[in-house]
Amino acid sequence: MTSDVDDHDSPDKLKLRLFVSGATPRSLRAIGVVRKLCEAAATDGYSLEVVDVFLDPAAARDNQIVALPTLVKLAPTPKRRFIGDMSDTVPLAAGLGLAS
Repeated sequence: MTSDVDDHDSPDKLKLRLFVSGATPRSLRAIGVVRKLCEAAATDGYSLEVVDVFLDPAAARDNQIVALPTLVKLAPTPKRRFIGDMSDTVPLAAGLGLAS
């Protein structure tokens, strides 16, 4: 599990957790799409924690993850989940509250 979450983050900073399954093409694509979208549109900054469920299966169980990839928006509220292919960035951006 990797994280770049800072304890001194602003309350408006986008905090995301992405659950993937190893270094598969689908996982790598999901990571790339989410990072690119956030770099372009998260004006208040963002943090992205990537959790590989092969390395940390307890995290998937504890977070009730049943399909991969799954992106969880932790902050700002409301908490939301996005499951499956992340390549259609228009609804993803809208769901994350980002300008497309």
